[in-house]
Amino acid sequence: MGGNVFNLDLLAADCAQKMVEKAREATGEAGKSIETLERLVTKTLGVLQVQGVYAAMLFLFSRSDGEEGTAKNIRENLLGLLGKLPGLQNNDQLPVNVVQQEALKFIKENILHNLDNLLLVRELYEQTLIYARYGAKAARNREA
Repeated sequence: MGGNVFNLDLLAADCAQKMVEKAREATGEAGKSIETLERLVTKTLGVLQVQGVYAAMLFLFSRSDGEEGTAKNIRENLLGLLGKLPGLQNNDQLPVNVVQQEALKFIKENILHNLDNLLLVRELYEQTLIYARYGAKAARNREA
């Protein structure tokens, strides 16, 4: 990183805001999209904390029954964060809009094989999901 300051909190806050904004813009009943985001972010956070980064991403790929769009929003935003991390910047293999197998392979090869990356991503994802949960709750309260 050298002389550059790397601010995980800022990355997490920015990403969480993007998730909430996308849920708010979603078609259909805006309040329902926000509720779905809050619920799914909370579930994803639980999976992340208990089983880890790979399991959390696999969980997001497994959603259906009306949660697919919200899961995609969360997943793409979390995967997009990877390109902003030291060591992964300028990586043309970043799996933002790819199929499940490619994204999981990228995580396995670039995150799980490096303990520093794994701990960094886990911390960043946890903070992002916490902010997204609070952001969704605040948005839902504003609309009520």
